Amino acid sequence: MLKKSWITSANDPDGQFPLNNLPYGVFSMGQEAPRCGVAIGDQILDVCQLEIGGVIALGDPLLQHGSWNALMAAGKDSWQQLRARLIELLGADSREQSACRAAMVPMAGATLHMPFQVAEYTDFYAGRHHATNVGTMFRGAENALPPNWLHIPIG
Repeated sequence: MLKKSWITSANDPDGQFPLNNLPYGVFSMGQEAPRCGVAIGDQILDVCQLEIGGVIALGDPLLQHGSWNALMAAGKDSWQQLRARLIELLGADSREQSACRAAMVPMAGATLHMPFQVAEYTDFYAGRHHATNVGTMFRGAENALPPNWLHIPIG
């Protein structure tokens, strides 16, 4: 069931970003620095601005870094607290619409950025075809898969 929002475009049954689906991202407008935002309807809610203004309070400042890494590191309780607060702020009966309106930007004018800083990367050979292709590049077709490939994961 589609949750109702005070943002008209979020109530479109064919829309990508209703109140039920609030994807996190990083955006900028013009020459401004990238900051955390949440898609809702055809808008982006600038959660960095709302945290600075005290509308969103998660304890430590987690949304002012231009990435979602601090929130991810804060853990499940912080994630749930933020999600609940966003639904409260953006729901049809929100009492804080004016504060949120001031923090809305049109998605059409925004530049999107990588939402988090990648710290590490491991490519596990999950598929035989993928492992064979990579193994062929490094060891040739005759030794593409090591003998233990079918028995243990190789990273």
